[in-house]
Amino acid sequence: MRKQFLETGKIINTHGIRGEVKIEPWADSPSFLCKIKTLYIDSSPVKVASARVHNNFVIAKLEGCDDIDSAVR
Repeated sequence: MRKQFLETGKIINTHGIRGEVKIEPWADSPSFLCKIKTLYIDSSPVKVASARVHNNFVIAKLEGCDDIDSAVR
C-alpha cells in the first residue's frame, strides 16, 4: 500500500514555553526540513510559522501553538 505523505521526521518533545516543538529529522541534514511550509500531523495540515536547526534537530513554531500547553496537544 502506498502512503499519501512522505514521512520526514518525528516530533519528539516541546522546546521552551513559547509553543515550539523539537523534531528529529529522518535525513542526512536537518536544514531541508526548515524549508517546508506545511507539515501534516495525523493527516491534518499544520502551517510552520518558523523553523531553525539546533544540534541536528529542528525547532519549529507551528501556527496555533502559542504556549507549551497547546504544543503538547
